[in-house]
Amino acid sequence: MHALPGEPAHKCSATEHHRMAVLMLLLPLLLVISFGRAETCYWPNGDTAPDNYHACPNSKVCCSAGEACLSNGLCYGANLNIAYRGACTDKSWPIAECTRVCYTEIDNGWANLYPCPNNTNQVFTCGAPGWASSVCEADLGTVTWPSGDVSYAKVSNSTTTSSTASSTSTTTGATGTPSVRESPTDAAESNKSSDNSVALGAGLGVGLGVPLVLMSLFLFILWRRSKKQVAQTYATPAPVMVEPKGSYGHTMTVGSELEGSQPPVRELQG
Repeated sequence: MHALPGEPAHKCSATEHHRMAVLMLLLPLLLVISFGRAETCYWPNGDTAPDNYHACPNSKVCCSAGEACLSNGLCYGANLNIAYRGACTDKSWPIAECTRVCYTEIDNGWANLYPCPNNTNQVFTCGAPGWASSVCEADLGTVTWPSGDVSYAKVSNSTTTSSTASSTSTTTGATGTPSVRESPTDAAESNKSSDNSVALGAGLGVGLGVPLVLMSLFLFILWRRSKKQVAQTYATPAPVMVEPKGSYGHTMTVGSELEGSQPPVRELQG
């Protein structure tokens, strides 16, 4: 349309002004959504993991939102004090980038790592959520916890942000006894005990809060629990109801050997 002499080239009606104002308000939000959208995570069989699984910082490994990522590719859930293998942002599950722990034994969801009574130190049994006694009896497969340094990071509940612990790590020495090494910002020193002991840090990584404090107790609980205690659990189970992380459709239970502690990553130890 051509403008008449003396008139502006274009007249904006009140409606058009309103539309432009709305678009200007929405533009920043659309940009945030575009850049903050989480990557899709996959189980070993190629199925898509639930939306609450997010990629760990600078990694293709996916852990459940709000839970800890371990540098060895596993995840850690503080509520039940348990390590597990989560999902991967790459459908092909490249072995160098996504840990293939319990990869074939449980390919349609995350895999918990249980310290069964017949296992030696640092050996865990693969299992889906359920009674620990049933998992140990089924004995789908075992995995040996890898030695070396293990650092922690937390999967944010938001798809746009994530935080990492400064430089907290777990070290497994030549004897196979795990210990926690803290960063310079952690003022408290580890307390050491002998014979299958762990050094428990009082200040574990800034930003992870209670989950990592509980995490520091994970190794202690696992390695200090005797086979006799686990056997007693089988005789008088006191189940804890577990809300599935997404891939299993109904509520499961975990045996009392996991009481007071808590995915698909994944102390240590899966």
